[in-house]
Amino acid sequence: MENTILHRHPAFAAALRIELTEQLDVLKIEDEHILGHKPMQIDTIVIKKNKNVHINNRIGHIFRKHNIIEYKSPDDYLSINDFYKVYGYTCFCQSDTKSVLEILPTELTITFVCCHYPREMLRYLKGNRNLVARKYSEGIYYLYGDSFPIQILLVNQLPSAENFWLSYLRNNLQTGEEIQNLVRQYNLNKNSKWHQDVMNVIVNANRSKILEEKKMCEALREIFAEELKESNEQGKEIGENRKLIDQICKKLRKQKTVTQIAEDLEELPETIKPIAEAAAGFAPEYDAEKVFEHIYGQSV
Repeated sequence: MENTILHRHPAFAAALRIELTEQLDVLKIEDEHILGHKPMQIDTIVIKKNKNVHINNRIGHIFRKHNIIEYKSPDDYLSINDFYKVYGYTCFCQSDTKSVLEILPTELTITFVCCHYPREMLRYLKGNRNLVARKYSEGIYYLYGDSFPIQILLVNQLPSAENFWLSYLRNNLQTGEEIQNLVRQYNLNKNSKWHQDVMNVIVNANRSKILEEKKMCEALREIFAEELKESNEQGKEIGENRKLIDQICKKLRKQKTVTQIAEDLEELPETIKPIAEAAAGFAPEYDAEKVFEHIYGQSV
């Protein structure tokens, strides 16, 4: 389960919304905001509906009208290439408008979110661009010396009292009080889709540590009872479809028609036909594994 692909960016976007809940009425948050017509996109952009509104949460103190955010997963590192990529996206965001200075350069900020202090990147920027990082508050560093306001949020240093869900969006949680606190906080917000998205990623990223405590494991199973039930039902359905595909492929190898196969399996011809047509692409072997992957986009 440790190797399960985790959809971290949606979880980060959900955590960001949680952190800024009190002022979501004055913000518009767009995830994977596409720049221009080419496949170029930034992780998140936060746009103030009223640029004069002050954001109370410390992670938003730096915000102006348009705020570009780059998120790095716990296993990833912030590099100088990431800096220039996001810096370039910010410039592109300013320039890709219908009219000149539709977005003022003074209305843009850049935020990098990561779990590891980007020592090499900061050393390079200080030596080559005279940009200096200074600690603004716990987990928040400002870069001074550029025309764009730039900040770095270190997830593992953010105070959980103020930025609980962002501070927990990592893969090095400890057993005991920290995990119990996570469960308590989730129980207070378990009906929120944003909290569900964040919690799913946190649990999967820290599964081995969470499973060390049997009591906590049972609590988590209770929390995710509906999700597990739905997952099991989906798994059962996929398993039945896999069995049907295998049966159809075996009969196709015997050169049986769609009508004959439907009669043999007591299924409707409309059910058999699309599978048989997909299998025809793998004739003459009619490989059930390939047919399943072709239809469902996954292998078994």
